[in-house]
Amino acid sequence: MSESRPKLPRARRHDLVVEQVAEETLVYDLERHRAHCLSAAAAWVWRHCDGATDAAALAARLGRKLGQEADEEVVWVALHRLARAHLLDGPLPPARSRALRSRRALLAKVAVLGISVLSIAAPAAGQAATCIMRAACEAFPNGNPRCTGQPCCDVPGRFCRSQGCGQTCCCHT
Repeated sequence: MSESRPKLPRARRHDLVVEQVAEETLVYDLERHRAHCLSAAAAWVWRHCDGATDAAALAARLGRKLGQEADEEVVWVALHRLARAHLLDGPLPPARSRALRSRRALLAKVAVLGISVLSIAAPAAGQAATCIMRAACEAFPNGNPRCTGQPCCDVPGRFCRSQGCGQTCCCHT
């Protein structure tokens, strides 16, 4: 009878837009319309989640990279934060049972290593757009200055332009 091994953490790579900005990695989740800012250490853990490396090995490599101790518990904190942000494929594998140090000591170590994952909800394009009714643009004798470049609510796919339209707002593609 073969014993099934738990799946190791694997970084999610689909439906994400990833940009490196200074020391941080910005990840935009196209499925959930959420933006995540990963600290350098959290991004390093995420990039090295290849589905073949366990938390202990990740901790050893991270410690060597940073030049200081990075134990397995710290990597588990990073993995849980990445999983909560939906940046890992599938569920997080269970941690090996071992006595955890105090929460305060663990969080102090996480802070020293700078492991953070900050997330915000981002509106979809349709939610972010402000549209202008043609009547609102036409109510101003010289065109509504707030009209220019905004989508026209009553003419889908067109945008208001107050310059060059005479005294009314014209909708142009």
